[in-house]
Amino acid sequence: MTMNMVDPEAAESPVTGIDHARVGVADLENARTTFTRLGFTVAPLGRHIGWGTANYTIVFPGDYVELLGIIDANQYVSDLDDFLARGEGLYSIRLGTDDAPRLAAWLASKGYEAEAPRDLGRLIDYADGEKTLRFKLVSLPGNLTPGLQLDAFHHVTPDLLHQPDLLSHPNGARSIAEVTVVMESLEGVREGYGALFGAAAIRGEERRGAISVATSNGTLLFVTPKAFPKRHYDVVLDENLRLPRLAALTLAVRDPKATALYLSGQQVQFEREPDGTVLVPADQACGVLLEFGWGEETS
Repeated sequence: MTMNMVDPEAAESPVTGIDHARVGVADLENARTTFTRLGFTVAPLGRHIGWGTANYTIVFPGDYVELLGIIDANQYVSDLDDFLARGEGLYSIRLGTDDAPRLAAWLASKGYEAEAPRDLGRLIDYADGEKTLRFKLVSLPGNLTPGLQLDAFHHVTPDLLHQPDLLSHPNGARSIAEVTVVMESLEGVREGYGALFGAAAIRGEERRGAISVATSNGTLLFVTPKAFPKRHYDVVLDENLRLPRLAALTLAVRDPKATALYLSGQQVQFEREPDGTVLVPADQACGVLLEFGWGEETS
């Protein structure tokens, strides 16, 4: 998939694009079975060191999807328990950074409150033994990220995550193309995300109810409830769910026709849209409205 160009004005920002999308699930094994049926290669179970959560990951060359669940409610689980009390679905996303300490310093230099990077780890049992994946996490201030509570993720051991045998998926998925956020008002979106990614990365208008942010890895689409169906094939949102919220995950695939053929063979319910996009309803994907669209070949 062709990368979006980031504005030179934001070149000093150490924040890159979308690193991963997190799906909160009530039952990890059911989620693994569900997403395997959807045509994803799912990595072995990972356990977060010092936390009561674990995950299965769906890994692409430049990003990934995380199926996140609770395995020990007596340990720290962030607010995943509160989220799951309202149902499964897109829980959060994390942006990426290649240099967590530089990002913390950059935030401080711009006058934002900046905590020191936090060290995180995950244990995962690969075929050749248990590995420890290491990360550094920087929390981003809310006035930079309207509509989302965002962290930036620095992979200390990226090769342990993006293993070659995990990157190919029977449904043809290649990357995260877009994540949609629904907000009552888009106030502050242009200014906040423009500071992170540059003014040229911002498209759309607040008064029209849709603003997109083109990062170096995927697009963030912010829409109002009224604009959401116009951008997502007339899908109607549940009015009882609180806003803001993550409402759709779009993945790039080599050929949506091939994806549709695979899903048909798995007896997965879906719709084909006029532009070729394959739309899998939330009840087929652990609460996630999942879209498969065209993605260009990459080397």
